[in-house]
Amino acid sequence: MERRTFLKAAGLATASSMAGAAVSVQPAPQWQRTARPSDVVVIGAGAFGGWTALRLREMGHSVTLVDAYGPGNARATSGGETRQIRVGYGDREVYSRWVLRGMELWREREREFGLPLLSPAGRLQLATDLNPGLRASRDVFTRLKVDHELMSASDMRRRWPQMEPGEMAVGLYEPGAMIVRAHRACLAVAEAAARKGVQLVAGRAQPDRPTGGTLSQLALQGGGAVSGASYVFACGPWLGRLFPDLLGRKLQTPRREVYFFGTPAGDDRYSCPDLPVFSEASHYGFPSVDGKGIKVCPVGGDTEMDPDNDDRIVTPFQVRRSREYVARRFPGLKDQPIVETRVCQLENSVDEHFIIQRHPGWDNVWIAGGGSGHGFKHGPVVGEYIAERVLGRRTDPALEALFCVKDANF
Repeated sequence: MERRTFLKAAGLATASSMAGAAVSVQPAPQWQRTARPSDVVVIGAGAFGGWTALRLREMGHSVTLVDAYGPGNARATSGGETRQIRVGYGDREVYSRWVLRGMELWREREREFGLPLLSPAGRLQLATDLNPGLRASRDVFTRLKVDHELMSASDMRRRWPQMEPGEMAVGLYEPGAMIVRAHRACLAVAEAAARKGVQLVAGRAQPDRPTGGTLSQLALQGGGAVSGASYVFACGPWLGRLFPDLLGRKLQTPRREVYFFGTPAGDDRYSCPDLPVFSEASHYGFPSVDGKGIKVCPVGGDTEMDPDNDDRIVTPFQVRRSREYVARRFPGLKDQPIVETRVCQLENSVDEHFIIQRHPGWDNVWIAGGGSGHGFKHGPVVGEYIAERVLGRRTDPALEALFCVKDANF
């Protein structure tokens, strides 16, 4: 085929594949070094900060969004390709309820953004027995009328013959769980915020020590500053460094490694939606999405990660551990190569509850963090909630107490 003919055919194929899809092609927003004073300055363009900035702007307030490296960057806990949206939380029903609300908001935003962000997948929790955590999730599912199924090993083998449950005798399956494209979502939220008038500023925040009860302006490393009537710090793994007296002993940033294993050519059994998101005590993982390969994440380890300066190179121990797991749980992938790796960090609060509260030293400063590996899915709901708190509107006192740091060294 001649080059001109090929290009014409390729163009027609692309146009055909996009037909009927509401795909928005917008120029990337420009991140500036300065901004006009605004009602609220939000620091951090990840799952909590980006959604908060967008929601505040939609409520009619002027907003500045500041980020050191950009939304969904490789250092952020909101980076990476995929996250899961699942209702199962053991006995922590408040988060299950937030997820149900969040699923509605994610679908609405997907339509608004004109981007494919969600993939139906289902989620399977595997265990050696019906332990208290599974029982609690099942009870919450029943109360909230969430579709679910308790499965035996033979049930799982029949449903997913490409997976070998082995010693895992029980599976709790949540068919309504979804996968969200995390990096794409972070960019889409920032772009939507910019289109609606949020000022985007590139820079690292350097707050002073509390004096006088309010923060008048926020200095940026390398010069410059931004100012607002209120400030929301949603900086993920950097929060403990910015506010050591308040959060130094309340947040950890443990290192985690992520592996993508290739799937056999032409074999869709390991791709979404033919395989669910899966989790057990030692590992969790995702089916292949967009041809990335099956995602496997070993659980455990308390090595602290420096989000700015540490190298992100996988270790031989976790490579071996992940290969052994894949060979055991997915025998058909035993000889498949690792096609991609990633090293990231969590930002865990000590009780794995979110931290959303006013700073005790500044009346106009709010802290939002403690995602603890489960925060991304809640982004749209958290954004609504933080906006309500910052604007002084009434919220549930029980949630306010739940999300408040206890016994801070301040």
